[in-house]
Amino acid sequence: MNPLLGTALILGVAGSAHCLGMCGPITLAVPSPRNDWRSRLSSTLLLNTGRIATYALIGAAFGAFGHGLRLAGLQQAASVVAGIVLLVSIVVPGLLERWLPASRGAILIGRLRSMLARNLKRTAPEALVLTGMLNGLLPCGLVYAAAIGSTVMGNALDGALYMALFGLGTWPLLIALRMGSGLLGSSARAALRRASPVLVGIVAVLLVLRGLDLGVPYLSPSAPLVGAEASVCHTSAP
Repeated sequence: MNPLLGTALILGVAGSAHCLGMCGPITLAVPSPRNDWRSRLSSTLLLNTGRIATYALIGAAFGAFGHGLRLAGLQQAASVVAGIVLLVSIVVPGLLERWLPASRGAILIGRLRSMLARNLKRTAPEALVLTGMLNGLLPCGLVYAAAIGSTVMGNALDGALYMALFGLGTWPLLIALRMGSGLLGSSARAALRRASPVLVGIVAVLLVLRGLDLGVPYLSPSAPLVGAEASVCHTSAP
């Protein structure tokens, strides 16, 4: 298993306080079929399952792109670039959101929000999953950061798993919010917000080290032979 998969959970937990501001209002706006804790819990799980399904699809697409980079011998460089981008995004908050082209992005976001608004009051299970999936498509710098990480996974399956683990890391706070839990007070949420840049920075450093090809097992392993090098080895084999 790719050791970088663990960084996905770190990103999710690190950004869960941020998710309260971005996804929290949607989470609270969706009604439950009935006013009891079982109904709230089931609707919450359906919402978050839909959101993670979208993240997994995004991760599969970025992972497939990373597979192409690996075949081209560029995966190590991509890992270094991904780490640098994450580090810069900590210094310049909101940087990743600015990558979306303004005109096309505004049209796409407007359509997504319209679809989300039309679906928001529906409480059927499939409607709740769809609401979560639409929520997962809304612009979020943290999701973009995780997508960058999924590129380094090198294949669609690991990319999807990376994004799914990232989504799972955001679950506890969002579930607690919708269930009305007071287990995590304002001081704890503030501490998590302060820790978020540090945790994202750790992930960024790990990505950079991963791409430096230092020959350190798990942390910075040597790149596998691909492309022309692999062909040469195959040809020279007895």
